Amino acid sequence: MLKKVCALLVAGIVVCGVGVAFVQAEAEERRGLWWRSADLAQELQLTEDEIEQLEQFFEASRLKMTQLKNEVESEQVRLQTLLERRDFDEAAVMDQHENLEKARSELARERFAFFVEVRKIVGHERFQQLLQIREAKARERRRR
Repeated sequence: MLKKVCALLVAGIVVCGVGVAFVQAEAEERRGLWWRSADLAQELQLTEDEIEQLEQFFEASRLKMTQLKNEVESEQVRLQTLLERRDFDEAAVMDQHENLEKARSELARERFAFFVEVRKIVGHERFQQLLQIREAKARERRRR
């Protein structure tokens, strides 16, 4: 009896572990960490060196993007503060709006730089394959 309970407990832990790993892999893909998905890495035939390059560039880019996102938020707060003032200064509001747009542009530039680096690392054919996989997953999510 004890053996059956232990066997069921172990089986339950294994099933939960597989489920957690699947959910984790899916969450990483949604966060843009698609190369960490063993299935996708295998489908694209990524080498260990390519995975390491993607990982290193992602970490550097992630730090920059975090700083740039914070800058966008700060600029938004400054603009909102100017808009809420009783003594409205249109020139100051327009200048601050320009600052906000510059911050957004810098963030978009960094995101695109990562996209370009991915293209350089994986090459044309696998990049096209990655885009097709991404589009198929997006269609699948829209159907849910």
